[in-house]
Parts: sequence; C-alpha cells; structure tokens
Amino acid sequence: MRVSWILFTLWLAAISRCDEPRSSDPKPDPSPTLAPGPGPHPGDFVRIRGILGEDVDCRLLSAEDGVTYSLNVRLGRYANGSRICVHGTLAEVSPCMTSPMIEVQSLKPPSACP
Repeated sequence: MRVSWILFTLWLAAISRCDEPRSSDPKPDPSPTLAPGPGPHPGDFVRIRGILGEDVDCRLLSAEDGVTYSLNVRLGRYANGSRICVHGTLAEVSPCMTSPMIEVQSLKPPSACP
C-alpha cells in the first residue's frame, strides 16, 4: 500500500507541472518598432540617406544612423550598394521581415537629404 501511495504521489507531482510556470510580467511585443521619443513615428514624412541592400522579401535601406528600413518598392534599376536619399512616409505596418518600412514617394541623390 505504501509503495502505491508513493508512486501515486510522484505521478501526481509529475503531471501537475507539465506546463511552464506563468510569469505575471508582461511580455515585450515581438514585432520591432520605432522607439518612442523624439524620432520619427509611423505616418511621419522622412528623408533618409543610406545604402541599398536586399532581403528575402523586400529591398532594404541601411540608413547612416544605423537603422535598417524595408522599402515598399523593389527599385530594380538601382544596384545593391547604391547610396540614395529616400523620401517617403513611415508605414504603420510592414509585410516585410524588417521593420520599420518606408512607403517610398521619390528617390533622390544622397545630397538631397539633410
């Protein structure tokens, strides 16, 4: 009888901890966004100078301030490594793996950015 009670207690302890303990701390949002503060926010018009690159799903712009933006257009006639100035609006959401996204309105030479 004692052995079966011990086995039952061990079995009960094992099945009661099948799930991970839950934390009361809120989890951070996994989607990368622009940091709050004085910088640009979704919906803001921006002029950003940087170097073009390519990702699996979208064209990328590596800005001089270190932020990488996805672009809503492919820009087929511009080669990777081209320095350009992108004029556009920061998108609310991005279908690309890299956020934030710029909805491109025009492209200018690098000297056209502040």
